[in-house]
Amino acid sequence: SAMLLAQALGFQLGSLAPSALRAQPISPSATHPSARKLRQATLSPKLPASSSLRIADPRQSLQMVATSAPPSLQQMVADAPEGSTITLSEGTYVIDGTLTVDKDITIESAEGLTYQDVKIVGRAPTEARGLMFQITSSVTIRGVSIHHAGGSVTKSLSSGVGSICLFVQEPGYLELDECRVTTETSTAVLVNGVDARTLINTCTIGPCGWDVESSSGYGVCIFRGARGEVLNTDVWRTGQSGIIAFFENSACLAIDCDVGPCQLGGIAAEGQRATMRAKRVNIHDIEWKNVAEYDGGEVIFLD
Repeated sequence: SAMLLAQALGFQLGSLAPSALRAQPISPSATHPSARKLRQATLSPKLPASSSLRIADPRQSLQMVATSAPPSLQQMVADAPEGSTITLSEGTYVIDGTLTVDKDITIESAEGLTYQDVKIVGRAPTEARGLMFQITSSVTIRGVSIHHAGGSVTKSLSSGVGSICLFVQEPGYLELDECRVTTETSTAVLVNGVDARTLINTCTIGPCGWDVESSSGYGVCIFRGARGEVLNTDVWRTGQSGIIAFFENSACLAIDCDVGPCQLGGIAAEGQRATMRAKRVNIHDIEWKNVAEYDGGEVIFLD
């Protein structure tokens, strides 16, 4: 399955030696209310009143105030100087197709607002792969809800059709802070390549393909040598695994997380030298395996 997924994402890779699937016991931990509050977010539509770009150099400023129609998030990203911050006012921002971010920027809710007030939504096609965000630079997203609707229910990532909400392609880096990410069928976050990284902190990931039992509904997938840290985060109601280090040399660290329910696995490592390290991770209500090691992957509990 790792080979098929790699090929579907456009890579030529060697084969993996199979190994036995093993399950390990897990230790329950306390829940994390700061992350769990994010589950209460709704996606009722509102139009943004105004938004601004905050420039890193305090001598520069650019304020964009909506009069009749607010600027699209795509346009704000296109207009933003390198290193700037896009501040979003209350409302729902619709992404048409894929938002490609190839410059270092921050996207965050305005002061006093939270993920409940600021929502970013997009829709994937049903017969082709849809990427809502494609990130190849250093990007921080803070204090917003992100929802990826649409996509194929039956097509997996390895088919080349399964969709991805936040796709981080090397040399990209994504910091996701105090956000909620939900999908209808898609993988929420996929980080791809040896120079790709992510830090997910105090977020809620899910539901992801849960209601339709999507074949591509992973929570967080660290893929093909990428690195990821998932901290103080809930990953729940996923159609596939919650958090997975997938393919050779991929590595993920999960600390103070609550994972489940999930329809496939809780946390997993698949592929030669793929490593999932976990500390104080509560795994529950998993339909297949709480902890899965496959094709030479290893899950290591630090507590």
